[in-house]
Amino acid sequence: MNFDYKLFEMINQFAGQNDFLDQTVMLFSKFGPILFGIVLVWLWFSKSGRMIENRKIVLYVLTITIIVLGINKAIELMYFRPRPFVTHSVHLLSHKTSADPSFPSNHSAGAFAMTWALFFYRKKIGIILLILAFFMALSRIYIGVHYPLDVTTGAIIALIITVVVMSQKRFLDPIFQNFIQGFRKSI
Repeated sequence: MNFDYKLFEMINQFAGQNDFLDQTVMLFSKFGPILFGIVLVWLWFSKSGRMIENRKIVLYVLTITIIVLGINKAIELMYFRPRPFVTHSVHLLSHKTSADPSFPSNHSAGAFAMTWALFFYRKKIGIILLILAFFMALSRIYIGVHYPLDVTTGAIIALIITVVVMSQKRFLDPIFQNFIQGFRKSI
């Protein structure tokens, strides 16, 4: 047995042992991405700090997230890794189809894409979201739908794309600035 599966077993073995913990993890795993979205909506409409800067951050986050999820989709089309419950006996707490690929984790990639971009600009909220993204990744293993390599790869893809996109700031800032000004004029 490989290390990825051993680590999966170490985490997944706790599933099904405590109803409260199971329900909490399942709710977070399912609805956690909404929390990240709420942070973006709050940041877009926030009056704290500079509104234009906040909106640029949101545009960076959305750009990075879209690219990351697009890369994930391309990987899924080229390589299909079955979910853990397809090839192993697991404590499955989620309804997933065996036709969905396990690698890489979209939940993990999306959470970390938003986290790395926000961390780049706002360290305090970035740290909070980094903790939440870590728990998002962990929750996907706990409920039995991803291996550790799946969630780790999602996080790494998100980090790489964040670095690449942020390295293009001098080109993207004027584009985002014009978009924000056009948006403000239209409302």
